[in-house]
Amino acid sequence: MNQEKQERVVYRTLVISCIVLILCAMSHAVAAQTDSLSLHFKQPTASAKPMIWWFWGESTITEHGITKDLEALKSVGFGGVVLYEQVFKDDPDALKSLSPEWLSRVRFAAAECARLGMRLEINSSNGYVAGGPWITPDLGMQRLVSSETTIDGGQPVALQLEQPPTKLNYYKDVAVLAFPALVGHRLPVPLITSSPKLDDLAAMFNTAAPVRVRVKPAAGGSHTYISLDYGAPVTIRSITYALRPSSKAYIIATQVPGNWSKDFYGENMKPILPIGELESSEDKGHWQKVKRLPGRGYQFETWDRQTLAFKAVKARYFRLNLHDWGYNERAKDADLLIGSIRLQGTAKIDQWEKKSGNTNDFPDPDQTPSYQAAEVIDPRKIVDLTHLVDASGQLKWTAPAGRWTIMRFGHTPTGVKTKHGRPEGLGLECDKLSAKAATVQFEQYVGTILKEVQRVPGAKVAGVNMDSAEHGTQNWTAEFAEQFRKLCGYDLRSYLPTMAGYVVDTPQVSDHFLFDIRRTIATLMSNQYYGTFQQLCSARGMTFMAQAPGNATCMPSDNIQAKGRTDIPMAEFWMPEKEGSIDCKEAASAAHVYGKNIVAAESFTGSKADVTLAQMKPLADAALVQGINRFVVLAYMHQPWDDRKPGVTEDRFYLPYQRHNTWWNASSGFWSSLARSAQMMQTGKPVIDILYHLGNDAPLKIATARMRPVPPAGYDYDVCSDEILLKTTCRNGRIYLPSGMSYQLLVLAGGRQLTLASMRHVADLLQQGATILGQSKVTGSSSLGDGKTADFQVRTLANKLWGNSNAEMGQTTLGSGKFMWGVSPAEALKRIQVLPDFKVVSTARTDSVLFSHRKAGQDEIYLVVNHAAQPLVFDGVFRVEHGKPQLWNPENGSILGIKHSREEKGQTTIPMQLEPHESVFVVFRNETIPLVEPSRLVEALPVWQDLSTEWHLTFTPGLGASKEIELSRLTSWTENIDAGVQHYSGTATYSRDFTVTSRPTGRVILDLGSVKEVATIKINGVTCAPIWKRPYAVEVTAMLKQGVNHLEIAVTNTWANRLIGDASLPPEKRVAWATFNPYNSEAPLVDSGLLGPVVLKTE
Repeated sequence: MNQEKQERVVYRTLVISCIVLILCAMSHAVAAQTDSLSLHFKQPTASAKPMIWWFWGESTITEHGITKDLEALKSVGFGGVVLYEQVFKDDPDALKSLSPEWLSRVRFAAAECARLGMRLEINSSNGYVAGGPWITPDLGMQRLVSSETTIDGGQPVALQLEQPPTKLNYYKDVAVLAFPALVGHRLPVPLITSSPKLDDLAAMFNTAAPVRVRVKPAAGGSHTYISLDYGAPVTIRSITYALRPSSKAYIIATQVPGNWSKDFYGENMKPILPIGELESSEDKGHWQKVKRLPGRGYQFETWDRQTLAFKAVKARYFRLNLHDWGYNERAKDADLLIGSIRLQGTAKIDQWEKKSGNTNDFPDPDQTPSYQAAEVIDPRKIVDLTHLVDASGQLKWTAPAGRWTIMRFGHTPTGVKTKHGRPEGLGLECDKLSAKAATVQFEQYVGTILKEVQRVPGAKVAGVNMDSAEHGTQNWTAEFAEQFRKLCGYDLRSYLPTMAGYVVDTPQVSDHFLFDIRRTIATLMSNQYYGTFQQLCSARGMTFMAQAPGNATCMPSDNIQAKGRTDIPMAEFWMPEKEGSIDCKEAASAAHVYGKNIVAAESFTGSKADVTLAQMKPLADAALVQGINRFVVLAYMHQPWDDRKPGVTEDRFYLPYQRHNTWWNASSGFWSSLARSAQMMQTGKPVIDILYHLGNDAPLKIATARMRPVPPAGYDYDVCSDEILLKTTCRNGRIYLPSGMSYQLLVLAGGRQLTLASMRHVADLLQQGATILGQSKVTGSSSLGDGKTADFQVRTLANKLWGNSNAEMGQTTLGSGKFMWGVSPAEALKRIQVLPDFKVVSTARTDSVLFSHRKAGQDEIYLVVNHAAQPLVFDGVFRVEHGKPQLWNPENGSILGIKHSREEKGQTTIPMQLEPHESVFVVFRNETIPLVEPSRLVEALPVWQDLSTEWHLTFTPGLGASKEIELSRLTSWTENIDAGVQHYSGTATYSRDFTVTSRPTGRVILDLGSVKEVATIKINGVTCAPIWKRPYAVEVTAMLKQGVNHLEIAVTNTWANRLIGDASLPPEKRVAWATFNPYNSEAPLVDSGLLGPVVLKTE
């Protein structure tokens, strides 16, 4: 063999050896991943364990209590705490925020967390959201304000300009502009009357010192009229008024999950009804409708006025015809509170307060009329007088001939302060558009705590948490004009009058400018506020977890972008809100598209004293399905004492989640099941078929009433705005993101106006082979910053996509891509042969089966949830054609091979049966484990023995009940004649003997029937894990013996009945001790105890 051949042989041998080594390494890596997946499912990592907000401030803080709190949390499965000063009731014994004594307790808590191996995080502020005494007025949230002066020109003017509205004695000028006075700027003073007669009618029209006047519903459903007589015909073009909100604003109310319908608003939320109409008349006999007067939704605002614009109406008489405004959900009355009414002759932008960021809700399609040239401001005629005004507001100017309006613009604080914290630590909210203000807040509060914890050997603060933004809106900051120019590419000064409601140039130009204003506010909030906090945390080795800005969305924010600036996007869900007012899907989408693995949620907020683990389970499952994989429970009140129970209970909530709760020690199974589920949901990456582009307007968030087209069943979706859309690429028909996510279909759900950049990118994606679904044809650009020809360019591209016709449905091709419109997302996916990721085949109702899909290496992981209170039997069809299916049960950590499944045409069908509110993971893996016949539903099993009679019941001494009673049948404790038993809260033990004459051949199940609320079974001295939800059943086969068996069932209820009983007792006779009792003596008692029937069943 010659040398060349020998070298080739050696080379090939080396190559083959390398390949073998690589394959071996890969197989070991896969095996390691496989092993770790099952290992961590059985024993979840710290990252998956739930955390809890640990509230300090409503009591004294003791080192003993700190240790007991943390040990109690550790014992039931919590992985960490967020130390949070949240206070609703001040206590004179409480330690002052950031005082030396308080900081010493923080150091001790940090040391204890280190000893116990628990994660310690801190909140961003005393109270919420982010602020304190160190936030001076210049660092507080800012609003653009203005004043107007009208002068006659043609001569030199020396004028003291009117001071715009000012708060906290802080004001800075922004600009002074002049323009020719518009028609209608002067109106005579009208004569105002009402029918029926109203008190304080003049106050209703006082705009200088606004007062909302109460208007009660007129008798018999008749109308209330407020009439204005101007003495002669006048021309009116707009009306402004302020209202008390009637329900939550749509931006709060509409969320997922929920019914995908236009009239869905969420639990305990109602449509916001109009309050009546503005009408006009020339003779007081015949009235014409001018404008419907919409109601107003509640938002965390510092501004309450709204302006409606309409075409010029000339008449002598005008009136507000008020009627049918509905019931006020927040105030719990049917009264209308209205004030600051002002009819104006000048043209205004319709609902300019909302569009300019003075208030916040979804901007409605622009309804500003097409005014004539004399009614609007010509930007070419605006004169910049800023340089002619001194610091005191003195203007010296030689004005051209004619009437001139001079507007002085400046910014002043909104005055909003932090709330629900220690009083001495409250102060102004920091500016949400300023990196400087965010840094001051971080250093003054977080930085102070960090310095103290650094003194503790082995201790650390692992992260900073930020609560939802409930501070109202702001629309300015000291550097706003400069930042606007950087982001939008032009100077805003000539368009500032639109920020006071005037139309500059045309309604469309003004609308596009205000779009840019909202977009700038959103981006600055994301970058300067959340981004700054994240950078400061990262520099100190901490994570930043934030509800950015949270479900309330009280500013024109881009919620997806804002959450993308955090390390751990955070949502929230409330116990009473089973359908609406949660943003879990939004947080998960942000995590997916921005490449974050952990998605947290403030969990079980609003839990009352009688909340149970069984009630919590379906809400937790819904959050998991939407992508949540870390639960942060609200909340644990610090308990300084061991002998006062339930102890410190802030407000009407926050009693259940602490060591003095009745069922606390029996709750570890629930928290462990959440940890197992979270562990699985942190594994791999989500499999999602659809990416919704929600446009780029702000506020931007997921909302059921606005999400069109409706996301289809059987597929999952993410959402994004322009920032992420512009990063997408397409390969082989799939749409990819830098985060590693990919999608089959892009849905344009941002309305009929898109930015030029996004429209161009859509066309590029189509050229690359993407499939995109549109809705109504896009008509133009949404941004003034896109340039003068942007509308033409956008329409040109739209014609390429939708064609030149206005067909309601169609399909075109561009490059190798497909563009469709007028069809459902399900139909679009069907056309490109993408099967549903999961579907349910059953003769019964199937919309209660929820799913989520993740992929880790070769493993396909499906979470399947029965969201119904009844058992379900169905076939689950999974879009998987490889691997062997296994059933992973998060409640007990079991892993079983699925015996019956069939593969066909890219799908695997598995017969499934799920108990009420049961959740399981179906995992497809390339490994073989023993196959097991599925267990039958408990309710379907035949009864072997009935044990429902003749029980001995023992109560825990010292809790107000008789020590022992005999029961011939099982009933609620509330039906007992003994008041102590009726109001008993705690654990009581049922016991009895039963005889087994012959053991069944199959499994034996002990089914307790109905339990209120948690039960722990002991048979013949062997104790089972507590059971806390239906079916209250456990297998007892191995515990039974021939002959006499002894059965004990310890049942624990909630604190509700004892607190109800104590409400009628003087303090010295009360059994419980609480800083707040949410019940009165008339509250209905809650069924408690073992209700049965208790039976042994066989399988």
